[in-house]
Parts: sequence; C-alpha cells; structure tokens
Amino acid sequence: MKHPSLGWSATLDQFDNYQRAAGLSQRTISERRMMLARFSEFVRTPPTLVELRHCVDFLNRPHARTGGELSPSTKQVERSYLQVWGDWMVLEGLLAVSPAARLPKVRVPRRRARPVHVEHIQRLLQEPLWQQTLDLIVVLATTGLRIGEAVQIRGEDFDPVTGFLRTVRKGGLIHYLPLNESAREVADRMPSAGWWFPSPCRNAKFPNGGGHILMKSASTKITSAFRRIGVTDPMITGHSIRHFFASYMIAKGVQVQVVQQLLGHASLATTQIYVEVRDEALVAGVQVLPAFAATHPRALEVQAKRTNGPVLDEQMRLAS
Repeated sequence: MKHPSLGWSATLDQFDNYQRAAGLSQRTISERRMMLARFSEFVRTPPTLVELRHCVDFLNRPHARTGGELSPSTKQVERSYLQVWGDWMVLEGLLAVSPAARLPKVRVPRRRARPVHVEHIQRLLQEPLWQQTLDLIVVLATTGLRIGEAVQIRGEDFDPVTGFLRTVRKGGLIHYLPLNESAREVADRMPSAGWWFPSPCRNAKFPNGGGHILMKSASTKITSAFRRIGVTDPMITGHSIRHFFASYMIAKGVQVQVVQQLLGHASLATTQIYVEVRDEALVAGVQVLPAFAATHPRALEVQAKRTNGPVLDEQMRLAS
C-alpha cells in the first residue's frame, strides 16, 4: 500500500491536478499546497509514511513569528487541509488510512466583529501614503472587498456605463458590485486595461514582473498606517475595513440580506460575524421593553422584616 519512494513534490503535483479537475479556485489550491509544503518540511518524512502523531505535532508547533501558540482559527484551517489531503491519499491508494482522520476537532471561540470606524478611515486618507494605497483604502471601504480580491482588479473589470465592477470572490465566484460616487472617482482615474494596483517589483506570484501588488504587502501597509494614527489594537488590521463596510451599512439601516450579497457570503451567519453591535444600539434596544414595578406593599413588608428582623432581635438581646 505505501510507497516510501514517492516524494512530496510529485505528491503535491498530483494533488494539485486532482483539485484543479474538481474545479477548485487557484487560490484554494495554492493555499493548500503552501501549507502542505510547510508540513513536509516540519515532519521530514515521506508523504506515504505520515502518521497521526505527525499531524498533531504540526498543529501544536509554535508560531513562526511570535513563538506563541497558533490561533484556533489557524489550527482549524490547517486541520481541514490535512484531512482533505489525507482523504485524497487514501483515494489514490497511497495510504490505507488517512493520518488526519482522527485529528481532534478544534474548539474555536466565537468570533466577534472587529471593525474600524468612519473616523479611522478619514484619518487614514489624510496620511501621507502612496496614492495607490489611498486609492486601495477607498475601494476597500466602499466595496467591502477582501484585500486579496481588490488588488486583482483590472481596468477591464469596470463598466463605466453601468458603474458596476466585476470581481472574482472567494472560491472563484464572479460577482458584480455597484460603485458609489467615491469609488467611481477612483475608477475614473484608473487605466481602462491592466491592473488597477500594479506592482513595480517581481514577486513569488509574478517572478517575471508585470503583476499586481500582493495581498500580504497591501495588508501590511494598511495595518501599519492604522498604527501610525494611534490604533494599537492588534486585532485591527487591513481586513477590518471590510468589517467597517458591513457594520456601517447595517447601522444606517441597510438590510442584512443586502450586505450579505455585497460581501459575497453564502451564509447569513457569516455576515453577522462582520457586524458590530454598537453600545448605543444596545441601550436603544432595552428601552423598548415595557416598564415593570416591583413595589407591591406586601412584598416590601416581607422584605423589611427579613432585613431588619435579625438586627432588631440582636439589639433587644443586648439591651436585656
């Protein structure tokens, strides 16, 4: 059953082809391959000899940058990737049993919205940032796109007649988004063909150059800009602009189903994670409850006896 001579490179190439045939997006295939490449470096054993203990140790490894424990959400994603890969290995006859099949379920705390507020966006746009970064911030704040989706916009994606923008969302789904006035101003300055956010550098995705800026690079720039204006909460990152988009529209009375559609969520439950309930809304919510009066004379009399009775008894005993 096992083939110790089969290396990781050949295995991952075959796994890529299988996923491509299933119609998975290139982004999903690439993310899984990068994670499995890290896994192969960690376990240092042929893919056909991987065991459950290797998978467990990998999920328990320290974070490469901080040295701390991996976040539950990271563990959850990597667990799912290992399980998909393990199932494929069994399907191909390369393993008898998936080593990831019995991985424990990861307990992920309930996620909360982590939006920035409109004042933060306005402050960012007053910072001496590159024009490309300022334009990207406006696009993110007015479309709700993920950074990885926004950096891939091309001039051909925008229809100046209808004002709609064609976007490739998570999972390779095609969505068309209407642009508001602020986003239209940015669109009108962009080239009608080619990348809206081109990169002058070569990178892993575009080794010969000519590509767009990378998601991680753009996210780092925006997150750093937040820090410069005094936002120190480590949970606030470039992705928080997407949370702002959802929370702001809900606060202004936009139906949650509309926000769901704009965000490109398949599930309404996912959209609700992005929506912050402000303190003012909580206060307003409890104000609609009816008034209740707990002042029945008999109840007050009983309470007074229970409270004062033992004290009076002790005072009488001492006086005697």
